[in-house]
Amino acid sequence: MNGLSTLNEMIGAFLRHIVLLALILAIGVAASLFYAVSLPREYEASAVIQIEQSQVQAPSFGGSASVNARTLQQLQIIEQRVMSRDNLLDIIERERLFAEIPDMSDTDKVTALRLAAGVTRVADPSLAWRPDIIPTALNVTARLGDPDVAARVANTLVNNVLEQNRKRREDRATETVQFFESEEARLGGAIEALEARIASFKQENGRSLGEGLSAERDELLILRQERLAIEQEIIELNAGNRGSRNSVIANRLAQFQEQAALLDLEIKTINELILAAPEVEKELSALERELMKLTDQYQVITRNQAEAEMSLMLQASQQGESFRVLELAVAPEHPIAPNRKRIALMGCILSGLLGVAAVLFMELRNPIIRTENQLERSLGLRAVAVIPTVQIARERRWRRIFWTVGLLVFAISIFAVAAIVTVR
Repeated sequence: MNGLSTLNEMIGAFLRHIVLLALILAIGVAASLFYAVSLPREYEASAVIQIEQSQVQAPSFGGSASVNARTLQQLQIIEQRVMSRDNLLDIIERERLFAEIPDMSDTDKVTALRLAAGVTRVADPSLAWRPDIIPTALNVTARLGDPDVAARVANTLVNNVLEQNRKRREDRATETVQFFESEEARLGGAIEALEARIASFKQENGRSLGEGLSAERDELLILRQERLAIEQEIIELNAGNRGSRNSVIANRLAQFQEQAALLDLEIKTINELILAAPEVEKELSALERELMKLTDQYQVITRNQAEAEMSLMLQASQQGESFRVLELAVAPEHPIAPNRKRIALMGCILSGLLGVAAVLFMELRNPIIRTENQLERSLGLRAVAVIPTVQIARERRWRRIFWTVGLLVFAISIFAVAAIVTVR
């Protein structure tokens, strides 16, 4: 590189190989233009769906956090259903997508459409750190080779999103109402059966419960007093008639003894009822606690059923949270990809670098001392005289032809680069 140490020497080298440099640049520019133009264009159409909150606030079953979680889950389900295989195959068949590739399988078509179309959530950037934030809109995009087809596919996806949202909400509200109705009927039947069981239990064990138990205790006191009085009568009869016991006295003693036996039996029965009272009370308390539990459940189910019916009415009257089309997709005027200008300019730059490398290679391949400065740098000797190059007429003619061709090719290349700058 000793022969290209100054700017004049480098300019001279490029001028000597102007034809080679121009040819490489022209070929590179032409190839870049051809490659950029040959790439298929992609047009992106987009539509915006606005997520509107309920005009009438529907009751929630678990607070705002639960509502947000259910809304996000619903959005995810809608996106999955819209981008499902069957739905995409239906769109492909209706729009005749990828018809120019007859050997393309359905799986490859679905994969290609999933890469070309999608549903993106749009949320407040300042709240992006919150995982439960509800997006304010959905951006539906489709990127295809035909602008009209891209717009139709995007609008079809918008219609699918709206339909899936409507159907999903109605089905969910209807299923919720049906669930609470069935639970209400089940709990109502269970409560009626348990109330009948408690009533029967109280009827069977009334003497061991509450007022019945108090009455039995009073009755027991009376019976014990009567028993004591009969015992006294028996003792008096036995004491006053020890020597002679006639039949009348014997009959009276027998009657008193029979009455005492009956009283003992009644006293025993009442004692058993009193002793069984704690166990009966315990069993009754268990039944009443179960009834209270079922009653609480029934109240919760009734309240939730009313809320579910309210949600269903809101859906029916279009007052619930809904999706509104903010912007429909229109056919784009300009392609979004590929960037032909960038590709062509990169090709021109690479062509220029290749031309510069070729010139440098030619200079290194034939290192000739051409000027007195090169002689002084290379050999350390000062030239006494410089004999200019003498060219004959034929050489001058060919030299002019080469220069003309080189400059013409170079000018065409510059014009092509200028055209690339303005191309879309």
